[in-house]
Amino acid sequence: MTIASRERLRTLVRRNDADLAEAALLCCVEVEPRLDVDTELLRLDALADGLRSRGVTRDEPTTAASELAAYLAGTQGFRGDTTSYHDPANGLLTRVLERKRGLPITLTIVYVAIARRVGIPAFLVNLPGHAVTGVGGRERPVLLDPFHEGMRLDEATTAERVVTATGGRLEFRRAMLRPAPAVNVVRRLLNNLTRDFAAADRPFDALWTVELKQLLPNRLPEDHRVHGQLLTKVGRFDEAAAAYEAYLELTSDEAPARVEARQAAIQARARMN
Repeated sequence: MTIASRERLRTLVRRNDADLAEAALLCCVEVEPRLDVDTELLRLDALADGLRSRGVTRDEPTTAASELAAYLAGTQGFRGDTTSYHDPANGLLTRVLERKRGLPITLTIVYVAIARRVGIPAFLVNLPGHAVTGVGGRERPVLLDPFHEGMRLDEATTAERVVTATGGRLEFRRAMLRPAPAVNVVRRLLNNLTRDFAAADRPFDALWTVELKQLLPNRLPEDHRVHGQLLTKVGRFDEAAAAYEAYLELTSDEAPARVEARQAAIQARARMN
């Protein structure tokens, strides 16, 4: 049930040891209500067994990273979808496991999930514009880019990517290499899905992505405004008005978005009559 999966997700993201793959699969339940998350996790266990059977180096990060990339990118064929990047399937872990194509964040979730299952210390690094995999210690991890076939990134390349992704607004800092908390990973995953479902004119799917974001401990006032837009689009005007009003209660400036939200709330109320 969706209610059960949402509660499970809400609880999971608060844990320091949260399995990112489990969290991503719980999001998939929204489009695949019959999905058995625990069975799907067994698929990841089986994928990890394939790496384990080849022999794994756990105590030397550079070698471990090379073995992980060779298996997932080389043997299994996981890589970025460069032809249809904004296809919502790239943000749904079930589809990524089937197609072996995805976004940086979903592919990184796969890398981290498999690495941890075989005893390789790994975590997701939430770089601006592009998630990557950190292998080894948290101070100086070996970085892999799963989107580009597990390519290893040195510090200079990483720094250049940060500058490019932010249009020069940010410079690389080593603090950016810290493991991303599960709740931040899930929000970034859902942000991508909101964007891509909306662009594909699938408002009902975009709607659940915002609803899940509102369950997270790092929810934002902006979630209510976007919720209102989507509810209006699917004709749920009373709920849309309430969502806009919640946004207005949580904000206080007179930015254009707030002015638009106030007018949108009035219009939604009018369409209820």
